[in-house]
Amino acid sequence: MQSLLFKLGLLIVAMGVSMWMMARSHPRGPIAAIADERTLETVPRTVDLDEQFPKIQEVVGTTQGIQAEQHLLDLNRASAGELEALPGIGAVLAQRVIAFRTSAGGFRTVEDLREVKGIGSKKFDRIKSLVTVSASRSHGAKQHEL
Repeated sequence: MQSLLFKLGLLIVAMGVSMWMMARSHPRGPIAAIADERTLETVPRTVDLDEQFPKIQEVVGTTQGIQAEQHLLDLNRASAGELEALPGIGAVLAQRVIAFRTSAGGFRTVEDLREVKGIGSKKFDRIKSLVTVSASRSHGAKQHEL
């Protein structure tokens, strides 16, 4: 009976400590800054902040677009290791992508990736948003001038 009461007491203490830790980890409401009213009265309001600064949604949208462009893997320049980092692409499939790129003179569109043996519609749908194709063809793609 004492053992049961002891274990029950330990359980209550453990629950209390965890609840206390959870309550401390959550941020409380914003801290209000106390301003001197005389200072606020002397500052003229001549600038319309909505016109001067862009809206948060515009900045976030632009930033996400830039980040997405920076993280896209260029199929015409990617190494085998970089291709293997894509979901569902292993060493063999990465070599097939490189072989296709070399034989075709480079990828012209992302959809050309479907021509690689082993990349079906499901795998293509998973990786198409992670890759891009540069305008310039690399890896020795010869361009013939007439």
